[in-house]
Amino acid sequence: MTDEKNIDPIQEMLRLLNNCSNLKRWNFQENFRSLEKKILIFNSEFCRIKLVWGGWDYNGGNSISVFYGRSHAPNEGAKMNWYGEECYAWHEFENVLHFLDGRLPAEVAKKRSPSSLTEKYYEEEFRKKFHRRQPEWLMQMHDEVWGHYGVKFFEVFDLRKPDIWGKYQVFLKDVFDIRGRPSFIKPSGDKVC
Repeated sequence: MTDEKNIDPIQEMLRLLNNCSNLKRWNFQENFRSLEKKILIFNSEFCRIKLVWGGWDYNGGNSISVFYGRSHAPNEGAKMNWYGEECYAWHEFENVLHFLDGRLPAEVAKKRSPSSLTEKYYEEEFRKKFHRRQPEWLMQMHDEVWGHYGVKFFEVFDLRKPDIWGKYQVFLKDVFDIRGRPSFIKPSGDKVC
């Protein structure tokens, strides 16, 4: 049995991708790796995917985060300057799923819930099966999203599809218009690029 506290983060993320996802199906290729920051980035013709090692916690074990970016997203840092405005270049996926499912911004703003596809991954019974193995269930969840939505999911981030991205930006703006924008978060969460 391996010592979960002392594993190589990069090798563990690569193992997870190979064992728990089908990233190669979508022609993603490794583009960037930082041993210091524990980051792996993969590019495809559509977008970028960033895996960030969260580290080890006594109660929860190891953790990772998965973010999506358009092809201009920087390797390091979550924000960038785009057309003279600071914006978020790396994104979580739940709002994208709500957008693709056609949920109304008012519904998303008032009820901060996962999409119907990912809901089961947050239920207690499911989490018990994966106790201390968040990276495995997270990668399985993302793989299920990729399989369910197919290329439609990745096209939201595609620079060649500005019409889709524009509709997504309007959707996010509407969500934040209803939900509100905390003044201490700069830029606001709907400032995406």
